[in-house]
Amino acid sequence: MKFRLHPVLIPVFLFLMITGGFSLYALIFISLLLHEFGHLIAARITGMRVRSCTIMPYGGELVIPGRLLAPKKDRILVAMGGPIATALLLLIALSFSFPGDVLFIRIQVVLLIINLLPILPLDGGQALAAIFETKGSEHSTRNRMLVFSILFLIVAILLMATRIPTTIPYLLLTVFLLVQNIAAFRFRKYEQAYLDVKLKRLTI
Repeated sequence: MKFRLHPVLIPVFLFLMITGGFSLYALIFISLLLHEFGHLIAARITGMRVRSCTIMPYGGELVIPGRLLAPKKDRILVAMGGPIATALLLLIALSFSFPGDVLFIRIQVVLLIINLLPILPLDGGQALAAIFETKGSEHSTRNRMLVFSILFLIVAILLMATRIPTTIPYLLLTVFLLVQNIAAFRFRKYEQAYLDVKLKRLTI
């Protein structure tokens, strides 16, 4: 399995380190790693083969070949593995006192709220897409979720733009998510073709 950081994280972390926010950088990075570790554990439990893991500004992104062909309950479990790990970290941080605990708690709360939003590619959107789909409608359900996510993010960007500069970090993240969804929507036909090939191989 390949493991990497998304390039957009590098300037963010460099900025935090240069401005003296090393402790914030360390806590965010650890939180993102543990969040993604939750997804990896869930994937291991369900028997899904993870090709790569990329740490993103909001958590992580797993590349699992043929993911949409896996049972619905397995995909829901993998999607919720990250938020479950973050929720456990939050409970531990609330139960024990340690240096930087207030900041650590705040990071977990923000990470949990963001990832549970019902849009793609966030965990909440992944789980919701799996819940809504029926047999044979996996791809069409995902396409509808992509359209909903794009519209949701456009509205969010317009609302946050009225409250600059306080919303700049979240605005940048929202723009990043919008670009990801637009790219996924543009390549939806290729994903469908890949799934069709996989299905043919499974039925031969």
